[in-house]
Order: sequence, then C-alpha cells, then structure tokens
Amino acid sequence: MSVTLQRCRTVWGRTEHRDALPSLRVVTDAVYQPVTADGRWGLLDAAGNTIEASGEPVVSEVTDCAEDRPTLYVGPLITHYGHFLFGTFARLWPLLTWDGPKPRLLCHPLGPPEIRCETWAALPFLIEILSRFDMTLDDLATFERPTRIPRLMVPGPSLREQDFVHDVHGTLARFVGQPFWDPALVDTEPRPVYLSKTRLGTGISRLRNEQVLCEALERGGVDIVYPESLRLSELARLLSERRMVLGTAGSAFHTAVFAAPGRRILGLNWAAHINANFPLLDALNGTQARYYSAIGTETGEEAGFHFGWSLPDPTAVAVEMLARARAFDTLDTRDAEEDAVRRHAGRVSPLQRVGRWLRRQI
Repeated sequence: MSVTLQRCRTVWGRTEHRDALPSLRVVTDAVYQPVTADGRWGLLDAAGNTIEASGEPVVSEVTDCAEDRPTLYVGPLITHYGHFLFGTFARLWPLLTWDGPKPRLLCHPLGPPEIRCETWAALPFLIEILSRFDMTLDDLATFERPTRIPRLMVPGPSLREQDFVHDVHGTLARFVGQPFWDPALVDTEPRPVYLSKTRLGTGISRLRNEQVLCEALERGGVDIVYPESLRLSELARLLSERRMVLGTAGSAFHTAVFAAPGRRILGLNWAAHINANFPLLDALNGTQARYYSAIGTETGEEAGFHFGWSLPDPTAVAVEMLARARAFDTLDTRDAEEDAVRRHAGRVSPLQRVGRWLRRQI
C-alpha cells in the first residue's frame, strides 16, 4: 500500500517557552470603554492612554464609576472553546495565588449585550473552570457605559496564540483539571477513540468526507465520540483513560492540557504545516502528539466554517491511521525513513537536468 500520510514537520507560528511569570499591572482609575456596535472596545488608563483595545477604541466621556473592590481584567470573553483557552483563560493565572476578598472578573463580552448572560450560561466549560476558583457567572462583570474602575489589575496573558507560553499556564491548567480524572484509571482503556466534528454546524474547519473516515475507523475498532456533547471534565477524563486518541487537529485536542500527563494523540491536519498552538500546549503536559496531513488534500470554501477540506481517499487514510496508532512508539523512526524516501524521490540528478534542458530546446 502506498503511503497516504506525511508527518507535519513545519510549525506555523512561534513556540517560545517562558519561565518567568507574565506581567501584572495595577491601574488606578482605569477607564472601561464598552463594546460598540461595530465591535470596537477599549481599556484606558487615567490619562487616556490605551492599555488594550480592539482597533481604535471610541473614547466616550465617562458616565459611571464602578464599586471600589478588587477587580481582575480578563480581556474579551471569547465564547468559542479553543479561542477561550488561548484568550480569556490565559488571564486567570493570578487566581492561583490570590489572597484576600474574591475579585470581580472584568471582561469585554462578545455578542449583543441583551443575549450575553444567556450565552455565558450555555458555556459549561466556563462554568466548570470558574467553579475551580469557587466562582460563578455572577463574578463576571461588564459595563454598558464608559465606566471608571478605581482599582484594576491587568495581567499579561500566560499564553498567546501562535507565539509563547509561560510555565504558569501549565500550573493553571493542572489546577483546573486535577479533579477531572482519576490517576488509578489513566490508560486503562486500550480501545482507541476518535474525536469527530461531523455533528458541528459551524466552526473553523470542516472535513467534508469525515463521515466516511469515521465509518472506516469504526470498522477497525475505534470508538467515535463527539466532543461538543461532553463537558470539559468528561472530555478530560476520556482523554486520560484512553491509551490512544485520534482526530482532526482542532480545539478538542487542547483539552489534553487538563488531562493526565503524557497523552498519546494522532492528529490529522489539513496541511503539511501544524498550527503552533498545538505544540505550545502539548509541551505543557508532556502530550505525545504526532500530526499528519494526507497527500492530495484539497481545501476550499465551506458554509458555516472558515474553510473546508477533503481527503483524497478517507478509507485509505483510516487504514493508515490505525496502522500508525498500533506502531505509535516507533513512529519517529518510521516517519524519518519515509521523509528520506520522499526527499530522495524528489531529487533530480545532473543527467536528468541536462535531459530536461535538451527537451526544451527541441
């Protein structure tokens, strides 16, 4: 059988690891500029200098003053799971060592204010994460008019998408995920599981012929699971108990940072390069992830998604994924050998180059 998959060797973005804590700025009389109809928002200091903003913030006259109590700014509250982990969640690290009265969590909400609370209540991962700090949705704060905040703590993010990660982000994730899995049950289920996106109606990417892939994997003894149907704690427990996890490279894989250390993941990617977000998080919890793309993958527009992609032969890809899952511990050697074969096959000898030149002259 010809080789269908190739190891993703190129990383798209940076993967800087930082030992020091992120910055933590204390601002007196900060000015909160709410989200406007066109999506702009801002956070300013007392002198009107921008601390953070989306685009050029509308600077309106301050009309309100918030209660004088400890307030921690957590940035835009992003409701997409993957983006939440790389945005809002990365601002929560000061809560690990918080001393004193519980802070108010100030954010800039995405979406119309009239549906904000309803939207947050529909995010079980947000509720579970807040509960680890003895907090609820009531501890989230936002304002609909320009408001002065007497004392505001503005933490730098412990993780930035496609850029860097601080050690404390791993500590934060382990603290949140600790009660989600039982050490006695880690790796006790040998049957592989595949994390499917086939039931998602919207998202970043859609594998158009994923259903065919799933059917072939299922025939090969793989359980098919739909991550959006599971709570964060349930997915972390599933990842912890399974010895092998398969899927397309997406937000569900980011949950491995909350699971038991050393997860074994075999991911299918739409391109030969892998987004830096995956190795950034994989490094924090010792996740053993191997990412592959299928030769001949095609991409294009897809309604409800940023883009869609198709495998040239999903059944053949499934067969090869299963073979690689069984040989997971020797994949580095196997993949290096296959890469060498491809490089050799792609080389053109001097004699071949002369022949090609001569043909062009005829």
